[in-house]
Amino acid sequence: MNEFNRFTFYPVTGWHIGPLSDHQALVLQFGYVDPDAPDEQALQESRFFGLTLEMARVLVNHLSEQIARAEQETGNVTKQ
Repeated sequence: MNEFNRFTFYPVTGWHIGPLSDHQALVLQFGYVDPDAPDEQALQESRFFGLTLEMARVLVNHLSEQIARAEQETGNVTKQ
């Protein structure tokens, strides 16, 4: 059993992100595929999520760490 069989996996197809007017925050919405939905309804959009600027910075750091870890584990280092 591979790791993805332990939970329902929703592939991300894109996102919308931008500043929240008059706040020190960002708004984030994901597009994703619902594997359990009929094909004509599979493409979905999440609710809007609000992040403080500090939370966004921490998220960027965590994403960077996990990208580095995934590249190291697979030996697939992306050239920038």
